[in-house]
Order: sequence, then C-alpha cells, then structure tokens
Amino acid sequence: MTNAPENTATTEPVAPANPSPLKPGRIGALGLATGYACCYAMLIPIAAQHGYALAVHGSMTRDLDLIAVPWTEEATDALTLVKALKDAIGGITHHSEMDHYYPTCDPTEKPHGRLAYSLHFTNRGCEGAYIDVSVMPRLSLHNSDSATSR
Repeated sequence: MTNAPENTATTEPVAPANPSPLKPGRIGALGLATGYACCYAMLIPIAAQHGYALAVHGSMTRDLDLIAVPWTEEATDALTLVKALKDAIGGITHHSEMDHYYPTCDPTEKPHGRLAYSLHFTNRGCEGAYIDVSVMPRLSLHNSDSATSR
C-alpha cells in the first residue's frame, strides 16, 4: 500500500466566465416570468399611446409573447409601434452592432396579415431573454369582414 495523494481532479464542467444573467436556465422560469410581467406593465401605456391594446399570450417561461391589436382609428403602423417598444426596453432585433442594417426590424409574416417581431434584451439571441410581439394589421372601416357587412 502506498501513501500517494488522492486524485483531486474534477470532471465537472467549468462555468463560462460571464454567463448571461437573463438566460432562462440561470434565473429560473419564475424569475424570468416576474421580469417579463414588469416589462409588460411598462409597455402597455406605450402601446396605448400608439393606438394599440397589448395582451400576453403564452407562459412567459422562455420568452414574452405579446399581441398588439389596433384599438383606435389613429393607430400607428406596426413598425412605428415596434420601434417605440424596442426603444422602451433598450432592445435589439439582431445584434447591437448590426441593427442599423435592419431598419424595418425584420418582421416575419404570419397568418391573417399579422407581423411578428423579436426584440432581444441581449446580444445572445434566443439564449437570452426576449419579447415576441405580433402586431395585427390595421383595417379600413370598409373591410368585408366587418360586422356591418354580415
């Protein structure tokens, strides 16, 4: 029997030097949802100033899913609303050094004319906290789907 020292090497992974504080796995779903709820409360009056009602849809565990519905005749266009929301959260659409290449915030077209935008809080993309906001289109008073034409 020898008196050799025990092997103290560890096989556990080493954490990155600067982990994102907004990464869902790091702060937990409850912490992320709490932050999203506070953010949502801050965005409601901004949406209202632009003529939109803002609603949450989803669990708020990975991201904050919002629906913006035009509510007044004076509702602004979708891009004006999204830029105001983006400015309010200090958000980015792609990367802080690249956003100037995307003046339209690069929306994705969805069913029924809805435009979907992703607003990120960090340069980590979907690894960090972010908001998905879907903006419903503004319709004219003479739309064939209106209640008065039925």
